[in-house]
Amino acid sequence: MTSPSRASHLPSSASYTRETYKRRDEHKARTGNEHEESYVLTLHTDRDHHMLLTSLRDKYFPPAINKLAAHIALFRALPGSQLPRLTHDITRLTHSQAPFSVLASQPFRMKHGVGIHVKDDSGRLRSIYEDLKAQWTSFLSQQDRSFAPHYTVQNKVTDDAKVDQTLMELTDLFHGSRGQALGLSLYRYERGYWRKVEDFIFGDRKVLASVGHE
Repeated sequence: MTSPSRASHLPSSASYTRETYKRRDEHKARTGNEHEESYVLTLHTDRDHHMLLTSLRDKYFPPAINKLAAHIALFRALPGSQLPRLTHDITRLTHSQAPFSVLASQPFRMKHGVGIHVKDDSGRLRSIYEDLKAQWTSFLSQQDRSFAPHYTVQNKVTDDAKVDQTLMELTDLFHGSRGQALGLSLYRYERGYWRKVEDFIFGDRKVLASVGHE
């Protein structure tokens, strides 16, 4: 499916210019071409878990700049020049995996917002990240060279009192959400929006055959 996903962090009145969407150096893939397409890889979870975390994001994220559903991003700046390699590596990894449990656990304070830690007692999520990182290390951005799984439910808020209030509410009212990790999702970043490229479902060997690298 290629419908736009909620992925901009800009007010709707902002103009779409190259400077508007210019990323910091540490958020760029190391390919030497800062204008190439960029891709994002996230964890694909079951619908109920996803919708609950998205409802929290919708409640607390500034509405004028909330264009994203809740997500756990593994990599945020994968280069389009490597797309065939990316899809090949993701497919090979996911077809040998099985679904596993993840837990959205404690809220924590960010600089300008609030996140929720994600725990994976099996260690599978960390293993998936480390496996792909080892294959892609030559072109990963500085940001993508580390991984602390979490959901961001509030960001871009400069009022410290408001952030503290959100943290207090979530600490009192949110008691965790366990979900199933079902695969990985690849998105193309387009001037502030994410557009779905493909879901790579764990254990799906049919997808492997379609990649054409066997």
